[in-house]
Amino acid sequence: MNKCYKYFRKHWKSIIFSLSILIFLAVMFLLLKDQITIFDNYVYNIIIKLKCKPVTYFFEIISFFCSTWFLVLSTILIMVLSKDKKKGFYIVLNILLCFLLNQSFKLIFARTRPEDINLINEFGYSFPSGHSMVSLAFYGFFIYIIAHLKIKRNKKILYCSLLALFVLLIGISRIYLGVHYASDVLAGYALAMAYLIIYIKLIYNKVYNTKKTSITKN
Repeated sequence: MNKCYKYFRKHWKSIIFSLSILIFLAVMFLLLKDQITIFDNYVYNIIIKLKCKPVTYFFEIISFFCSTWFLVLSTILIMVLSKDKKKGFYIVLNILLCFLLNQSFKLIFARTRPEDINLINEFGYSFPSGHSMVSLAFYGFFIYIIAHLKIKRNKKILYCSLLALFVLLIGISRIYLGVHYASDVLAGYALAMAYLIIYIKLIYNKVYNTKKTSITKN
């Protein structure tokens, strides 16, 4: 058991990357074979049991925090207010690259959105979910930054857990609001996780030279 733990700690990025790709490929395969409907309906029927005006209002607010308007405003504020302009640039670049990746896959699969169950109006294709992808890439990047800050461990766990929960709620909100299938959200998370690991490896670590001290000076 101890050997497994040590192995995971040493290779966790490769393990999570591989699992993410496998999940995405599995969902993609079932989608192309038109065998994903059972999964989508099962998850939707569970979530929609929560349906009421307060819950709808709650999920509309949650969904807004990964909307185009919010992200555009966030990127502008990050670039303007960030003391470390280089770090701010790479936070913004992360969003843009993930968005372009998402749009590329949407055009490839051209899956139409759910019909007759949507509680809000959305446009464009459905697979994979843009909100799921961008939220995990955006907030997940902050989780990675927080994990390397020189703060108390219990605070790290609290902040990272809250951000992870927020990302999960964004995905659930898209299913509840009827603008995405559960498979869209799952595929979005899986693809974003694989993307984020590559991004951190190739871009973020190059900027900060993988040294915690360079991250924690801010």
